[in-house]
Amino acid sequence: MLLRIIARASSCMPKIPRDIYGNSVDITKPHQKSKLTHMTDAEEWVHKIPPIIVNDDVIRCGGVKATGLGHPIVYLQLNKRDPTEPETCKWCGLRYLRNPHLNH
Repeated sequence: MLLRIIARASSCMPKIPRDIYGNSVDITKPHQKSKLTHMTDAEEWVHKIPPIIVNDDVIRCGGVKATGLGHPIVYLQLNKRDPTEPETCKWCGLRYLRNPHLNH
């Protein structure tokens, strides 16, 4: 009987998200959700890289090949409604921003 009460009480408690090692993960912080499924914190490291300023409206991203983080080539459009917001590559997370001083 006591085990049933304990089982019911534990099932009512909110579950704390844990990574694959059993450590708790605060998913309310930015770039933490990937720790639930991956073994690295690469998403946090990539987010620390500031947006890359470019002089074109379209850029080509292939990842960071020097560190082995290459991926298939993708093209990103930068001339959009809000030019102050960086465009993020869906593969590697690098962010690109059109040069605000460049007039086309």
